[in-house]
Amino acid sequence: MNALKRLLKSQVGWALVAGAAIGTAATVGFLYSRSAAIAQPGDAPVLTGSAAETLFALDQAGVQLVEKVSPSVVLIRTGRSEGSGVVYRKDGYVMTNAHVVQGATTARVFFNDGREENGRVIVDPNDSFNDIAIIKVERNDLTPAKFADSTLVKPGQIAVAFGAPFGLQESVSFGHVSALGRMNAIPDPSAALQARVYTNMIQTDAAINPGNSGGPLLNYKGEVIGINSAINSTTGYNTGVGFAIPANTAKLIANELIEDGKITRAFLGLEPTALKKFEMDRLKIAGGAIVRSVTAGSPADQAGIKVDDVIVKIGEQNIRTDQDVWNAMLTVDPGKPVVVEVVRDGERKNFTARPVERTAELDARGQGLAQNPQELAPQRPERRQQPPSQNPPGDSSQIRLGVEVRDLRQQEMSLAPGGSGVLVINVQPNSIAARAGIRPGHVITSIGETKLKSAEDLTRALSRFSKGDSTVLSFGREDESGRVQMSTTVRF
Repeated sequence: MNALKRLLKSQVGWALVAGAAIGTAATVGFLYSRSAAIAQPGDAPVLTGSAAETLFALDQAGVQLVEKVSPSVVLIRTGRSEGSGVVYRKDGYVMTNAHVVQGATTARVFFNDGREENGRVIVDPNDSFNDIAIIKVERNDLTPAKFADSTLVKPGQIAVAFGAPFGLQESVSFGHVSALGRMNAIPDPSAALQARVYTNMIQTDAAINPGNSGGPLLNYKGEVIGINSAINSTTGYNTGVGFAIPANTAKLIANELIEDGKITRAFLGLEPTALKKFEMDRLKIAGGAIVRSVTAGSPADQAGIKVDDVIVKIGEQNIRTDQDVWNAMLTVDPGKPVVVEVVRDGERKNFTARPVERTAELDARGQGLAQNPQELAPQRPERRQQPPSQNPPGDSSQIRLGVEVRDLRQQEMSLAPGGSGVLVINVQPNSIAARAGIRPGHVITSIGETKLKSAEDLTRALSRFSKGDSTVLSFGREDESGRVQMSTTVRF
């Protein structure tokens, strides 16, 4: 104690005390700053007020949406593939994509509560215009998802993709509805036409990857607006462009599979296309599907329906887009008369048609096959998928350009600038033609120095080029301003 007193009286002693005090203060300050940086419970948030409340509400809404929907989303595995699914009915019916269960008669269904069930696959392999399948499990206590009216979906809405990408069950991604009405055909050796024809798809930027196929695309209420089925990607993985089958179409297919075990479609023998906005304005109607071609001798031809007629109603179903025409073919009974209401030359007219049953033979001949704009080159987001074919059907000389064409009919001559050309009815994804901007419905008027008047002219013209050659390709299209001629340089 005496030594301590003597030390405190000396200059060295006071220096030691001062140093200790400074060290203690620094230590306390450091610990205080560390605790503040770690943000202990109860600390004031960085953001306060209405902004914080809004973000908190949004955060909690996302959590609640996922918790609400999780019991309805499943993982599906067969011996050769896996994907996602959504509970459709309480009594054991689960919806998924047909390509997820292709070739399988049973599938293993994994529920979010940890239970697993073997299910019976219900699918129609002969229907190329469908990618919906049902799996029936022996349970009567499932939590079905709520399906929205997909006709009310608008671009810009919140979209939530739910499923099992890469087998990672209960994965969720948020995005938006990017666009509507996307249409494509994807090669599929298991389908009757060796391809699946997708019409009126919902496009989304919510992340969809291999394994998401068959899972739901949801709106902000947690309602199913579509079934995730395809992506646009050069790698097979998400690039922000995914596609979903609209909920209304998926429900029509599912109900028919559950009731009959197969899909029965009526066949009119016409090719409808959705009206553009300027066409609706010109006709002063809110929607409809314009007839682009009618197969000779078909039910539509026999009824008196003609090219350029605008279909506005089939039976009791109002027609707003071409998809409504295809959906009507699921509800119309083949062999029974049905009234088709059209707008022709500004007047409404009714025609009574007697559709027949659509068959693979009819589709194989190309009769009534929807020729839709292939604006993108999608792939199915599934594991072990077949690589897309690089060769479209048709003459081998046309494969180099990547189009299928036919001669213009008399009533279509006005579509072509100059009055001649060939009508494009199909475009191979990622082909020379696709990259040049050519779409189904365009008219190719010339290639190089050759003015085209028939499909044979195109075949002969292409035979003169070799790999590596370049030439000028001209084609026309119709828009709000009328006929537009475009030319571009292509390299083979």
